[in-house]
Amino acid sequence: MRRTCAIVLLLLTSSSARAQPPGGAVPRSRALEIFTANCQPCHGPNGKGTPALKDLAFVGRTSWKHGATQADVVKTITNGAPGTAMLPFGGRLTKAEISALAYLVRSFSKTQPKSK
Repeated sequence: MRRTCAIVLLLLTSSSARAQPPGGAVPRSRALEIFTANCQPCHGPNGKGTPALKDLAFVGRTSWKHGATQADVVKTITNGAPGTAMLPFGGRLTKAEISALAYLVRSFSKTQPKSK
């Protein structure tokens, strides 16, 4: 009985370990969940903007107001953009979640725009 329990436990822990990305990275599916819950109302589904807020789209941009590099986008998500509706998420999301979200947001643009 102990041996069976040990095998089951080993299988459970090894399969759950494989389900997690290496190095504590956040899976794209989680980044999409975060985007949908927090970013989509302003930036639109898949970063395409909304009818009222087309200028907030990530798709088709040629330049990004707050910077286009991974570090720039991480900083904007973490600290928000003072004087705009972009709130800081540094206290609500982990660093890994913010990094994954920044990567996702940048992936919406087929060509990486320049910073303004």
